[in-house]
Amino acid sequence: METDHRWYPLLREWRRGLKADNKSSRTIGNYDESARLFAAWLDELPEPPDEPAHITTTMIREWIGHLLDTRAPSTANTRYRHLQQWFKWLVIEQEIDNHPMATMKPPEIPPTPVPVVKDDVWERLLDSCKGRDFISRRDHAIIRLLADSGPRLSEVAFLNVDDLDFDLDVAQVIGKGNKPRAVPFGAKTGQALSRYLRVRANDRWADHQRLWLSEKGKGPLTPNGIKLMLRRRGKALGIDVEIGRNVHAHLGRHAAAHAYKKAGASKEDMKRIFGWTTDAMVEHYAESEADERAIETARRLRVGDRLR
Repeated sequence: METDHRWYPLLREWRRGLKADNKSSRTIGNYDESARLFAAWLDELPEPPDEPAHITTTMIREWIGHLLDTRAPSTANTRYRHLQQWFKWLVIEQEIDNHPMATMKPPEIPPTPVPVVKDDVWERLLDSCKGRDFISRRDHAIIRLLADSGPRLSEVAFLNVDDLDFDLDVAQVIGKGNKPRAVPFGAKTGQALSRYLRVRANDRWADHQRLWLSEKGKGPLTPNGIKLMLRRRGKALGIDVEIGRNVHAHLGRHAAAHAYKKAGASKEDMKRIFGWTTDAMVEHYAESEADERAIETARRLRVGDRLR
């Protein structure tokens, strides 16, 4: 139960402001969760501050240290950045005079390359849904799209039928921060999408705007529905044991990033395709297979052969 601190009403005002700034509901929820977790931690202090102006830099450092002791560095980094936004808003709204995090730096995230799931694994997943029935064609199209240009789970799940452009072979998605972008897809993915649309036309929900429909006429497929489908197919093939984790949508993002990088795509092109804003994200997603690409480059250039 919320105690009667002055910052709880302010958190509600902050949420309202974020909504007015057209932040996505997911972003608002994440920001709010981090601020409330921090407030709950403050409540456990021997002398908890009774208003935001009494929150010190030392308190924030101690909370971040607590997160680093109990959570992954990436989690601590994310919470830090969320909290930064709250205090920034408090300064703008003149609820506090100075930003208590002005002299702080976000906790470092040690590089942890994510192993890329090889193409033969994706091909096995595709082979598992080669049938002509509704579910097979739907799942085949989803898996191809995920492995093609690596859209995020939410971007795929909330696609509408009208978001597909078969003249340009792109899917118009809404990415993080409600930013629209065009995700290109290849000829085989386009074929899979077309085949799915043909069987979809016979579904009782065919007139619904959402692209992906559940089986047995249950309406639109949810993000969790896609998540469970991938997990189920991965387990059935033993892929979860093979790769040490459940099959999930983000594996397609890493695989696609590696494929684009290997094919020679520029950082700018990859940022536009994947919806990234910094070069660092390109490097992060392509890091795990960097050695493989470097070795292939060395074999292609054959610089040692210049010597007699």
